[in-house]
Amino acid sequence: MQQNKFKEFRARLKKFIPIMKDAKEKNLNEADTRMRIRVLLSDVLGYNILDEITQEHMISGHYVDLTVKAPIWDKKTNKFKPTIIFFIEAKSVETTLRDTHAYQVTNYAASGGVNLCLLTNGIDYRLYHLTWDKAKVENSMILSFDVLDDDIDSLTEKLYLLSKESFKKGFIDKFIAEKTSLSDCNMAQTLFSKRVLGAIRLELKNITGNNIKEESIKLCLSNIIDPKLYELVKIRPTKIIKKEKKAPEIMPESAPEPPQPANVVSIESITKE
Repeated sequence: MQQNKFKEFRARLKKFIPIMKDAKEKNLNEADTRMRIRVLLSDVLGYNILDEITQEHMISGHYVDLTVKAPIWDKKTNKFKPTIIFFIEAKSVETTLRDTHAYQVTNYAASGGVNLCLLTNGIDYRLYHLTWDKAKVENSMILSFDVLDDDIDSLTEKLYLLSKESFKKGFIDKFIAEKTSLSDCNMAQTLFSKRVLGAIRLELKNITGNNIKEESIKLCLSNIIDPKLYELVKIRPTKIIKKEKKAPEIMPESAPEPPQPANVVSIESITKE
């Protein structure tokens, strides 16, 4: 993020934080907490509160608390297309987020074919990423932050990833790619790969002058990492992904923004409550 945009985003975030401090002091219920999350989405993250934030999306007979859309570049039509980008499960500010809540929102996302979902009580935020492998759906928490306790600069960088601009410019995609690539399982599998084990064996010989068997190195490493993770690495097949060379895609430097009506809810109106 450019320095000037970072300062602008942080300034908007600073105006929002007192709203959640007030909400925590008043122990607001779920409906009132949800209203303040809508303010965060519109006044800080840049979503159109009328067209891009809705409570009317139904999954498996249940309404999702909040559904967020954004104009995403469609390669087929060469246009920005309104697309659901993540679901939000909102709890009251006094609710402690639990695994059962995470199961609820990730289940909605899996059923709706959406690969991102956000669990929050307005203060604590947890972003989950879903992947589909044949009939199996897996999810992992890729981002978490607390709007009242976290450092403002760190909070700005994390929250910006959920902004409308981040989705339009692909910043969130780059973050997800790096986060999922550096998962514990992937790193452990890399550590136990033939190539890395060979490099370790060679380095040990340079350091000690001794030839150490590969199996001995594996055994040593297995005592260092989590046993459950080691068992997972042993049964997980190594996938070799070959990237096809593609012609560079050309996107317009500045695509026209959809018309933005004035927000019907603002930070000022919430503050006066």
